[in-house]
Amino acid sequence: MGEKQQTPEESALREKHKNIIRFVSIVVFIFALAGITYLLYPLVKSWVNYAADPDGGAEKLREEFSRHGSINSLMIFLGIQALQVVVAVVPAIQAVGGVLYGWLFGAVLSFAGIILGALAVWGIVKKLGKPLVEATVGEKHLKRFKFLEDEHKLTIILIILFIIPGVPKDVVTYIVPLTKIKMRDFFLCVLPFRIPSIILTTALGDNLTTGNYAGAIIISAVILVIAVLGLIFKDKILDHFNRLHSARKHGNKQTAGK
Repeated sequence: MGEKQQTPEESALREKHKNIIRFVSIVVFIFALAGITYLLYPLVKSWVNYAADPDGGAEKLREEFSRHGSINSLMIFLGIQALQVVVAVVPAIQAVGGVLYGWLFGAVLSFAGIILGALAVWGIVKKLGKPLVEATVGEKHLKRFKFLEDEHKLTIILIILFIIPGVPKDVVTYIVPLTKIKMRDFFLCVLPFRIPSIILTTALGDNLTTGNYAGAIIISAVILVIAVLGLIFKDKILDHFNRLHSARKHGNKQTAGK
C-alpha cells in the first residue's frame, strides 16, 4: 500500500515540531559549549602557561599528564584538541603537544585532533543548520565571511583563508558546512594547510622543553612576524573577497534581468 498523503495542516504541524526540536537542540548545544568552556578554560590555560614557562614548566606539565597513564594522557590531549575546534574560546594547545610529545608527534596528534573536531562541527552544522551557526559564531562573522556563499573558486579561497594568520579558523570551520564545498575537498585540500602553523607551535614547545632557547626565540620571532603580517593584510584580503562576491552577485542579477 502507498504511504498516506499528508494534509497541508499535518505537514505544517510536522514542520513546526521539527523546528521546535531544532531550537531545543541548539539551546542544549549552546549551554553545553558554555559548560565545557567554564570547566576546561582554566585547566587548558594552566597547561599553556606550563608549556611557556622555561623554569620547570615542562616537568609540571608532564607530571600532570603522567597521572593518567601514557595512553589515557594521549587520548586526553587528542580530545582536548578536538574540543578546541568545537569550543573556539578554549586556548590552543599545540605548544603543549610539543612539550609532551616532541614537535613531530605533537604536530601529528594536534592535526588529528583538529580533524576530529572539524568532523564533529561538520556533522552538527549539517544537522542543525544556519541557526546554530548564527548562535555560535554570531552575525558579525557571518557577514564578514559572506563571500563564502559564492562557489566560484571556493576551495582556493578557503586555502588562502587557512594560510592567512589571524583569520579565525575555527569560526570558518563552522561556516564551511553551510557552503557548497564538498566534505572531501575541505578535509583533503583545505585542512592540511593548518599543518605549517601547527608545526611552528609544537616546535616552539619542543624547543622550550629541551632548553634550546635560541631556537625558541627564532620560532617566536617567526610567529610574531607572521602574526603582524596577518594583522596588516587580513582585513584587506577579506574585504577584497567580499568586493569580488558583491560584483559577481551584481553581475549575475544584471544577466538574469536581460
